[in-house]
Amino acid sequence: MNKYVFTALLFVHSLASLTAQELRATARVLSPEVQATNKDVFIALESTLQSFLNGYTFTDHKYSDQERIACSFILTVKSMNGSRFNANLQVQYSRPVYGSQYNSPVLQVMDKDVVFSYRENEPIDFQQNTFTTNLSSILAFYAYTIIGLDRCTFKANAGDPEFAIAQTIVTTAQSSGGASGWKSFDGNKNRFWISDALNSPAFDPVKDCLYLYHRQGLDLMHLSAKHKGALETIQTALRKLEESNQKRPNSYLMNLFFDAKSTEIVSLFSEADKLQVDIKGLQELLESIDRTHASSYSKLGN
Repeated sequence: MNKYVFTALLFVHSLASLTAQELRATARVLSPEVQATNKDVFIALESTLQSFLNGYTFTDHKYSDQERIACSFILTVKSMNGSRFNANLQVQYSRPVYGSQYNSPVLQVMDKDVVFSYRENEPIDFQQNTFTTNLSSILAFYAYTIIGLDRCTFKANAGDPEFAIAQTIVTTAQSSGGASGWKSFDGNKNRFWISDALNSPAFDPVKDCLYLYHRQGLDLMHLSAKHKGALETIQTALRKLEESNQKRPNSYLMNLFFDAKSTEIVSLFSEADKLQVDIKGLQELLESIDRTHASSYSKLGN
């Protein structure tokens, strides 16, 4: 075969292996508190969520099938009245670590402000600059947030375009009227505050931390020659969080970071002594900026 033809075929094949969709999401709908005799609407809703999250093209980035971002959306319906649903949404995203079978948790959030209307087999319609439904806006908001966070872990500040789109979704949803979770006065732990932080210069150190922690830290830990240096980089990354905490103490974004990372951090630094990594002051730092998990960090002082 002509080598130029062969090269062209390889190029076409590589293009075919790319997909427009970014997510590989698992969606589940639970309804333990709903006394409904017909559960078909929940089965249909689960299928609709799955189809939207995995079938919608959120960005212009191209992903191979292996690169699609694994995440989960668990919707727990608390009550329903006709086509109106009141639910909690648990969103989780973990990033694969290079050279290992380990997935590092990055986002674990429980959204308790999920109220929406849905009729069986009704498709989800989302338009980036227009509010269509509360359900589509909520799902798209977390999709863009996940994509942005994922990109941040591979390249410094690479997720900023996605965070800006998530902020646009917040703004358009605010104009919709009654939907909650989109405004600053809806509480101090909601979608507004996630977006506000990810688009604020005050939290640039958090995004710096995400990159250093994952790309320059975890991704190098499989190399024995760089294991110690990788752990030291992770410590440097964590120390960057102090700056953001000083500007906005006890922020929701910082809460979410440590909800995902606290157990992993303790596990990582359990090897500090063996690797002769000096972590003096790290325990005190973590206890001061993450009071929720402060008791866990006591192990670092042993």
